[in-house]
Amino acid sequence: MKNNLEMALKISSELIKYCHHHGATYFDTKLIEGSDALTLIIHSYHVELSDFQMENLVKNLKAPRQGDVENDYWELIGDSEDFSELMLVGISCDEAEIEFNDNVITLKLIRKY
Repeated sequence: MKNNLEMALKISSELIKYCHHHGATYFDTKLIEGSDALTLIIHSYHVELSDFQMENLVKNLKAPRQGDVENDYWELIGDSEDFSELMLVGISCDEAEIEFNDNVITLKLIRKY
C-alpha cells in the first residue's frame, strides 16, 4: 500500500456511511498516525443494530488482514451503497475493536505499516 492515509480515509468513509445507514446522526472520528501504524477511532451515536447486524459487522471487521487481496481491491472501499465492502475493510486492517452500548458504537481499527 503506497498511501496509508488515503486507505484510512476510505475506511473511515465506509464505516461512517454504514453507521449513518443504521441511524447515526453524530460522529466523532480520530485518525492517529503513529510511527508504526495508523489508528482510526470512530464513535457513532444513535445507531440501531440488531444482534444479527452486530454479529455480521464484527465478523467482517475482524477478518484477518490479507495484503495480497487488499492491494488488488482497496480502491473499491467506499464505492458501493450496499456495504459489501465491510469485508474489504476487515482484510485491510490488522486489528479491530468494536463496542456497542446504549446506541453508541465505537470502532477502533489499526493498520500497521
